Amino acid sequence: MKLIYNIIVYICFIVLSILFLILSAIALVVFYPFDRRRFIIHKLSKWWTNQCFIHLNPFWKIISTGKELVDKNKTYIIVSNHQSLMDIGFMYYVPCVFKWISKREALSIPIIGQMLYIHGDILIRRGKSESAKKMLSKSRKWLKYGASIAVFPEGTRTKDGQVHRFKEGAFLLAKQTKTPILPVVLDGAFAVLPKNEMLLKMKHRFHIKILPEISVQEIESTSIKDMTLKVQTLITDEHKKIAPEFYA
Repeated sequence: MKLIYNIIVYICFIVLSILFLILSAIALVVFYPFDRRRFIIHKLSKWWTNQCFIHLNPFWKIISTGKELVDKNKTYIIVSNHQSLMDIGFMYYVPCVFKWISKREALSIPIIGQMLYIHGDILIRRGKSESAKKMLSKSRKWLKYGASIAVFPEGTRTKDGQVHRFKEGAFLLAKQTKTPILPVVLDGAFAVLPKNEMLLKMKHRFHIKILPEISVQEIESTSIKDMTLKVQTLITDEHKKIAPEFYA
């Protein structure tokens, strides 16, 4: 039964994703002169997310809280824990236009790679100083256009469900661009689609919790190391409340 279910879900996912990519490519060509931050493509991404994570499986329940904490007139550096490839879709529940910072190797992932390219996301080569400079330049451009920047500061998906050590890049970016940080806690995707597995769990509950922003003033008065630890601790503590079984 689980295998049949997965076959049906993946076929529907592929069909929806191909339709999404076609519509997004058309939108990019038609609206680019009037839509520099690619707002319409972001809306299409949210549509794709809703179809894949709400309508595709009626046995998945999504609990989203904290949207009222987001100021739609601001841009943010959005940081979140990383459980699964499904996190990319769940982040579209954050009510603001954003661009991902992702490793360039993600371009080789079918559908996800094409989505990152059309969406205008920022692709980096890890460990390359020149790539880091380009990342900062592109981030400044998107922030100027009114788009936030989304980062998974762990750098890779968790292997045990727990939140692991955050890298400092996102927090350095927040300080250099004088942009507030928006912490987000994700849970559920690890149980449904862990790293290196393909079969989805049929019934599950997902949590997306947006925490209060961290102001530019606090970022400027705090060292990058301390701010990294502060946000890691905030997200970890909230995740422990949502999914204590991973920390028992």
